[in-house]
Amino acid sequence: MYISDLELIKEKLSVEGRLSTSDIIKKIIEDDTGNPQKAFMSIGERYYDGDHDILRHDFRRSTIYEDDANGNPVGREFENENNSNHHNVHNFHQQHVDQKVAYISGRPASVTVEGAEDNAELKTFEDMITAVTSDEEFSDTLSDLETGASNKGVEWLHVYYDKSGNFQYVIVPAEGCIPLYDTQYQKELVEMIRYYEIAVVRPGGDVIRKHVEWWTASDVSHYTEDDNGEYIFERRLPHWYGITSIDEREVRREGHGWGRVPFIPLYNNSRQMSDLTRNKGLIDAYNLISSSSTNNQIDLVELYFMIQGYGGETAKAIQQKLKINKAVSVSDPNGKIQAQQVSLDVSDRLEWLKMLRRDIYHLGMAIDTDDETFGSAPSGVALKFKYTQLDLKSDKMIVKLKKAMKEFFWFLTEDLNRKNNTVYDASLVRFDANKSMITNDLETVQIISQSQGLVPDTLLLAKHPYVDDVNQAIKELKKQKREEAEAYSSYERMTPGGGGDGDAE
Repeated sequence: MYISDLELIKEKLSVEGRLSTSDIIKKIIEDDTGNPQKAFMSIGERYYDGDHDILRHDFRRSTIYEDDANGNPVGREFENENNSNHHNVHNFHQQHVDQKVAYISGRPASVTVEGAEDNAELKTFEDMITAVTSDEEFSDTLSDLETGASNKGVEWLHVYYDKSGNFQYVIVPAEGCIPLYDTQYQKELVEMIRYYEIAVVRPGGDVIRKHVEWWTASDVSHYTEDDNGEYIFERRLPHWYGITSIDEREVRREGHGWGRVPFIPLYNNSRQMSDLTRNKGLIDAYNLISSSSTNNQIDLVELYFMIQGYGGETAKAIQQKLKINKAVSVSDPNGKIQAQQVSLDVSDRLEWLKMLRRDIYHLGMAIDTDDETFGSAPSGVALKFKYTQLDLKSDKMIVKLKKAMKEFFWFLTEDLNRKNNTVYDASLVRFDANKSMITNDLETVQIISQSQGLVPDTLLLAKHPYVDDVNQAIKELKKQKREEAEAYSSYERMTPGGGGDGDAE
């Protein structure tokens, strides 16, 4: 839904003779819920949680075709309660998403401010920024944001102030977000419509109604659905309030806006498509073959008996005698009881599953760690080759992640400037993801050692296998060098001839 679509909706409703805000909201939500891409978001989330389509398949039911009076085949549903109905869910999708997210954000990102090494003021700015990004809450939110975007194609981060006036951020599910962009270029987010369900308390019991937040660059309007399906305006609020207090008593409250819509998208890729679109059909086929094979094994009768000339007793009576006496008497001299063993040839199905698994990982651009060749070639080049597909897929998200973080740091810098009366420039903040690749540590350390003086230390630290947090490592190194310099200076003063108080010969 773009703002051009909004203008079209307004035009259509105007022709119909109705142009109320309630009508506009109803039409927007109606179109959004019918959007196929939005519908697939719930499928991506469902598959990540292990709720696959195979769980809706009933192996006890089948269609039987019989000819009617005219000789035409007619199908009818048949259900055999004796058949097993076991379902195998192979959650490749969750594994692939978790693998990508861990690869991108398994190690803390490097957040720096350009010029901070040579400028004390910029260094203070960098320390303020990294105080937020080094927090566990930030890393956890970033991982959840990437997971949501991988499942749905896009996920949204919302920045706000809590009741205490602290800068906060939270993930808002993309299913309930309708971004409205500029008409001409479709790039600038000019408004955001967010809708979700709330419980309205009634004497006879709570009822579920939709609540709508219509965000602009300066404020947010709230609407609630009534019993007739109309959206009633409730209130319009600023993004936050600036409160002036004297002796802990509020004397003035002034509304403020960011000047931007405080929602930040993280797109999974340029097409905003879920990772599940790559291989859903293959996963469904794998689940189906695996489940049907399991049910066949469960229902398999290992032995069945061919009985001839046994006086008409029921099969159940014969079974009991065989169970108790291990033998039965046959009245007919030509009669006999013969046991036959049944076995299923599963080799073809195993080969088919192996092919499907290979295709699932290949098209899903993931690494199959169960591949017997994965750990047999420890050289750096061979390991990088294994990571090629995952690396390509991850790079698409990393580009989008950097763009999202650039927007996030704008909001964070605005907050810091307002509270500290500073004029820091958010464009100086740099964000770099540190990928978590399995490497040959010895080769990596040797390359890092040989690259010193040629490559900035920050980049080298990001690649070092023993460094998880680059920003912390830089702080510790500076502290270590400072302590070493102080120790050396103290040693010089104590050494004869070194300019200290020691006796010279």
